[in-house]
Amino acid sequence: MPDSAVERLLQGIQKGKVPAAVLLLGADSYWRELCRRKLIETLVPEAARAWAVTRLSAADAGAAEVVGLAQMQPMLASRQLVFVGDAERWEQGGADTLKENLAALGGYLEDPAPFTMIVLEAEKLDQRMRLARLLGEHALVVELGAPGADPARLAVQMAQERGVEMEPEAAAALAEASGGSTARLANEVEKLACYAAGRPITAADVRELVISEGSAQVWELTELLASGQRGRAIEAVDELMRKGDSGPKLVGALAWMFRKLVIASELPASANPWQAARQLGMRPDSARIAIEHAHRIPRAQLRQALVALAEADNRLKSAGADDRGIMEFLLAQLSGMGVEAGGERAG
Repeated sequence: MPDSAVERLLQGIQKGKVPAAVLLLGADSYWRELCRRKLIETLVPEAARAWAVTRLSAADAGAAEVVGLAQMQPMLASRQLVFVGDAERWEQGGADTLKENLAALGGYLEDPAPFTMIVLEAEKLDQRMRLARLLGEHALVVELGAPGADPARLAVQMAQERGVEMEPEAAAALAEASGGSTARLANEVEKLACYAAGRPITAADVRELVISEGSAQVWELTELLASGQRGRAIEAVDELMRKGDSGPKLVGALAWMFRKLVIASELPASANPWQAARQLGMRPDSARIAIEHAHRIPRAQLRQALVALAEADNRLKSAGADDRGIMEFLLAQLSGMGVEAGGERAG
């Protein structure tokens, strides 16, 4: 379980710390589904799941209905789970509807039923709105798929869950090809596991079955940013977004790329690409590019870039966020990171 927020939630539950309400926040479908499954497996015996696990959508059910279910003692079970998807819909209703939902949910969270966990799910919540503030005070907020998880390590664990081993070189190649998308990583691992039919998944399997979507384009974008070509970088992002890439997906891909650059900056500029590939968890050709880029950008600016990416990720998770505007501001922060030829690198 590499996602630290999900891992902390489950570790707390195993120690007997069961929150009355949890907010699963984020658009990553892989982590959301995994968290649902782990919560059910941890808290509800298999024989009781038919009547102790309820799934609702805030698009169809108000908070009063959810609270009513939460207050009902579950049949033949000591604990129940009430999952509520699309929780952001409650903040999108009219003022009267929002007020009713907040009153019902707030009243319940002041005195929750000891046998129920309400699990609210939302891709984004506006942190300025009362719903987000209420949940921030009374619920455990779990941000799904926040930048930081190592996709290569995650790929290995996904394969192990399916009873298949994955070679390190294959995991590195798959992580690069996934472009920072955990959901795509999961889909590709499932496909590769079926293809391998019980034997270890190899880098050759990845090259055979997985088409790299966007990794080369992200390297090109990094090159444009390092050389200060902000206008062309914005055009490149616009093109990627027209093809269906979202702001969060692009930020995730860039965050993965810049984490690799930080590691590469600690390696000698003359490092052997094959040796660097093992340290970076990348293919040798990509490791060579990473080292070249990393030694053109001051280390302090690489670290500042990671901070800017994390801040952009948070802004993109706010309801009603202007993805294009946030990305343009981010690119302005990241552009011009390179140093002039012959200049000294900041350490």
